[in-house]
Amino acid sequence: MPPSLPALSDPALQGAMASLRGTAASQAAFVVGISLHLFVFRIGEWDLATMRLILGTVYIQVAATALLVYAFPDVYPSVLETAGIVARLLGLVITGIWSSMLVYRGFFHRLCRFPGPFLARFSNFYIAGISMKKLLLHKEVQALHRQYGDYVRIGPSELSINDPKAVSLIHGNSTTCVKGPWYNVHHPMVPIQMIRDKAEHRKRRQVWDRGFSSKALRDYEPRVINHAEDLFKQIAKMEGQPINVTDWFNFYSFDVMGDLAFGKSFHMLRDGIKHYFMTALHGFMIGVGLFSHLLWLFPIFKKTPVLNAEDKKFWYWVLDQVEERKRNIPDRPDVFSWILESYNSLAKPTKQDDLNLIGDAFVIAVAGSDTTAATLSCLFYELAAHPECVKQLQTEVDPLFSGQEGQENDMRALAQLEHLNAVINEALRLHPPVPSGVQRMTGPEGLQIGDTFVPGNTIVQIPSYTMFRDERCFEQPDDFIPERWTTKKEMTKDASVFVPFSMGRYSCIGKQLGLIEIRYVTAHLIHKYNLSFAKDQAPRKFVEGQRDTFTIALPDLKLVFTPRS
Repeated sequence: MPPSLPALSDPALQGAMASLRGTAASQAAFVVGISLHLFVFRIGEWDLATMRLILGTVYIQVAATALLVYAFPDVYPSVLETAGIVARLLGLVITGIWSSMLVYRGFFHRLCRFPGPFLARFSNFYIAGISMKKLLLHKEVQALHRQYGDYVRIGPSELSINDPKAVSLIHGNSTTCVKGPWYNVHHPMVPIQMIRDKAEHRKRRQVWDRGFSSKALRDYEPRVINHAEDLFKQIAKMEGQPINVTDWFNFYSFDVMGDLAFGKSFHMLRDGIKHYFMTALHGFMIGVGLFSHLLWLFPIFKKTPVLNAEDKKFWYWVLDQVEERKRNIPDRPDVFSWILESYNSLAKPTKQDDLNLIGDAFVIAVAGSDTTAATLSCLFYELAAHPECVKQLQTEVDPLFSGQEGQENDMRALAQLEHLNAVINEALRLHPPVPSGVQRMTGPEGLQIGDTFVPGNTIVQIPSYTMFRDERCFEQPDDFIPERWTTKKEMTKDASVFVPFSMGRYSCIGKQLGLIEIRYVTAHLIHKYNLSFAKDQAPRKFVEGQRDTFTIALPDLKLVFTPRS
């Protein structure tokens, strides 16, 4: 025993220390847990602190055990017994935290007045469980809105909102809402898409705006055309045979964005083989779809060996591409040129700047590929299902191929084709690339939406799939009717809710590039071919096989392209 603590052998003191084993200590530990929830964990965001909390608990366990055994050997001579006592008390603290949390969320939370499944009040495991069943969260949420109304509490602090009045208030330029905790999913990396601070986003968005200016888009057009021509050549080889367009449209869009992000194609169109980047990304997105409502798990995945093996491999690959792109300056500017120019202008880039550069390269390659490919596949599904629409579209695009030379490659002429844009809009409406919408969080002052007040610091999400199929906004909402955007505009009762690229300061910066890719491929293929489903392709299976993995994930779609006579 240390000489400075001779009095610890006093029987009274020994009895006091032994009371750690008693009821009073247990009650105190439980009360401490309740207090921690009410005054600490109930405030702010804790998703990124998962590993610190786990390690902190372990450190407390070890330190408290060591201290008791060293300082009070007469009372706690056994390390194992002492460790058991400390573990029991820590367990009671945690039990107090969870008990207080569940009671508060279930009966006293600011969102208790909103309807929704009772179990959703207590934990995000409810909505995550729904998503994990079949990755059909967009349809499950639609069913919840049909049952409970426009405002549904789908988590302890989260509302799904299907009120048309909410779209501009949550996503418009003047909104007081900010991006929600989901945007920490890449932490510590903060690519442009994940910036939550509005001032920081505005600053970095200026660089991206230059990369997607009208002039920059014209510079990218030859690259888009080159890759599209590669796609057309492959389809020409398979004329009259079943073609899995889900794969080939992915090959096309990923080759384009690989070119614009890393200065080189992935050569999937050339080789007809899925590249590592595409398969790894789709695997990553499935993980996002499964655990997007359990964000506190991501720090565990990232820090745990074996669990983080694929994640580390993927990001090392992206890093290699960025380093290679730094060394090899392309003869024509690409999107990454603007981002790299801004990075090189920094006098002394920090580690965070390096991480953000990698993240931005990832966003360039992903944002315009996954969603563009999905939109093309869904569009061609609808065209194959509606041959009368194909004929109308052919009537509109054919003149571009019979007039002045090069007119068929005029992106501005394609942008003026009314029916072409209408079929694209209708495909986006029925099959939104981000079917569950994007997450936002109300400001501390809350948000008034019509007669409904949403409290401050509430996570909110407008489900695109549900909103775009709402009868209050669109007549015959489940039917593919492109004329609702042209000659039958009365069928679109509220066009303001149709924001497939989002809106406001966080709107998709690559929208115009994506539309250029979609219009060009659609116009050329429809001019040259008639479409039909392959004999072994059941049309409904394509729709039923769609999965919500934040972005929409599609099953195979086999079509036959028959040359027009």
